[in-house]
Amino acid sequence: MAEREHNSKCRYGRYGKQKNGSYSMWDNLRYTFFHLAQKEGAGAFLICAGDGMCSILLPFLEAALAGAVTACLVSGRPSGEILFLVGGYILLLQTVRLLQGHLKALRHKTLFLFRCDMMMEFYGKILGMDTQCLESAQGQKKREAAKRNLYSGHSQGIEAYVENFWNLLLNLGGLFLYAGIVARTSLWLLVLLVSQTFLASALHLLAGRRVYAMDEEMEQEWKKFGYLRRESIVPANGKDIRLYRMDRWFVGALQQVIEKICKLTVKGQDGFLAAGVVEKLLTFARNAVVYGWLIRDMVLGNLALPVFLLYVGVVSGFEGWMGGLFDSVQQILQNKRLMDDYRDFMEYGSVEEGRAPVGNPGQPHELRLEKVCFRYEGSKEDTIHDLDLTIRAGERLALVGCNGAGKTTLIKMLCGLYAPTSGHIYLDGQDMQTLSRKEIFWEFAVVFQDCATFSFSLGENVSCVEKGREEDEKLQKSLADAGLLERAGKLPGGIWTSVNKDLDEEGVSLSGGEMQKLMLARALYKNAPIVILDEPTAALDPIAESEMYEKYDEMIQGKTAIFISHRLSSTRFCNRILYLEDGRIFQEGSHEELMAEGGAYAALFALQAKYYKQDTV
Repeated sequence: MAEREHNSKCRYGRYGKQKNGSYSMWDNLRYTFFHLAQKEGAGAFLICAGDGMCSILLPFLEAALAGAVTACLVSGRPSGEILFLVGGYILLLQTVRLLQGHLKALRHKTLFLFRCDMMMEFYGKILGMDTQCLESAQGQKKREAAKRNLYSGHSQGIEAYVENFWNLLLNLGGLFLYAGIVARTSLWLLVLLVSQTFLASALHLLAGRRVYAMDEEMEQEWKKFGYLRRESIVPANGKDIRLYRMDRWFVGALQQVIEKICKLTVKGQDGFLAAGVVEKLLTFARNAVVYGWLIRDMVLGNLALPVFLLYVGVVSGFEGWMGGLFDSVQQILQNKRLMDDYRDFMEYGSVEEGRAPVGNPGQPHELRLEKVCFRYEGSKEDTIHDLDLTIRAGERLALVGCNGAGKTTLIKMLCGLYAPTSGHIYLDGQDMQTLSRKEIFWEFAVVFQDCATFSFSLGENVSCVEKGREEDEKLQKSLADAGLLERAGKLPGGIWTSVNKDLDEEGVSLSGGEMQKLMLARALYKNAPIVILDEPTAALDPIAESEMYEKYDEMIQGKTAIFISHRLSSTRFCNRILYLEDGRIFQEGSHEELMAEGGAYAALFALQAKYYKQDTV
């Protein structure tokens, strides 16, 4: 049992993770700013620091402008000197305003580029992570949750997380500056300002938590809306929607989801509305007390007019700094969940892989399975049961059986995409868990039943490298041997014509048969010593399938080859046939032996045989 858990578990790196599965605020900040420095350099911090200093200085200079001008006017200085001082102050103010605007724009640009760079890290993780973990229900859920950290715009996710941390520092700086000025007049006045602003901000925090608590429910509704919107406008769905009168169904479902989203939105906004009303009442009461206090001191001669004007500006700005501070804290707390989800996914699937090189690379290999079992995540039963099997080097093996027999699962384990839940798979006697996955992948050419073509050029789809890095003669020969070179020559751009129109309006769509030839050409180009064909002709009719298998037969000379199918046209080329059912080997032997033996294989072959006879009438 211990071995089963060890082999099947998609592990975490656990860096900085707490017992409850989340990360501390400090650790998230450390993680974020480490990546900011790594991807954007020290200049990003200088830009943010400069923007912060200017953003603190600018409102103070604006608040002090009226008091400074008044002080000059009542100072008794010559008019020329007053004009010079006031002009110098305004010039300083405009210079800081210009610099602050430029630095703020640079900060937004830097943080946007940082989010883009993190997207590259995210997709690098997806493309390189363990296949078994990625395809699992848990892996897909974690991936979608992590994506929100990068694709929710600048107001949510990692960009907003960094932005609001800098805003937090900015508001703290402004708050300390203004608090120091107010404290010089009266500590009681400072306590009053802090208390009122604290109470108003706390009400907004509570309203924000209410919205945050509904975030998961809102996310589910938006997910439903996205699905319904997407499916309702897909052209391929138009036929069924119209013929079966599903339009009312879709409209009704969309209306229900939209109403639920509106209800949740209004419920969340009601909290902010109530907090806003209370805040306005508190502000009115505060202003009455504070301005009354300042006017009294000025009337009594305890406060000069320029100083009074300065304090009026400082008191007005104090609430802005305090409110900004609480808003930044609230935004950081709300975005913490997105950061947790992102880091959770980035550490998920960190399965340690072997580093040993593959012995005899490029040569036919023997594959041996000992007591191999496999169970999918969340399943109560194994898909593959206690399997013992040896595939000899250079042998042609057919795996046949009905859908759900476990054929594709077995193949994914053989080529290293999945790890057995228990048991071991050996490549020429080497345990595949100890081998480098990249080296294992080089030894396999696999054609799966769900053909993966990409919207790049035909040549790139075959060579699987970007244009200019391919071996031209090898590419031409692969296309010719697959029977696709003549068709490629008639395309507008030859072999460099794009497949599909996603990236190029001049791209071409391939027929089912051409897609199969493309997959054959890809396998020929790779020229790996182990060839696996996992129902690659499932979309073809039986006669076309038989013709395609004849081409595959030519390419596997001298290689270890495995044919997988629930149809039996491939068995004639194989030395040995395994009939799988419920993840177990039920029958084994050559075609003749299994036909003579009778049983499930013979019955299935007899049922299918008529489809492989060409009509000679």
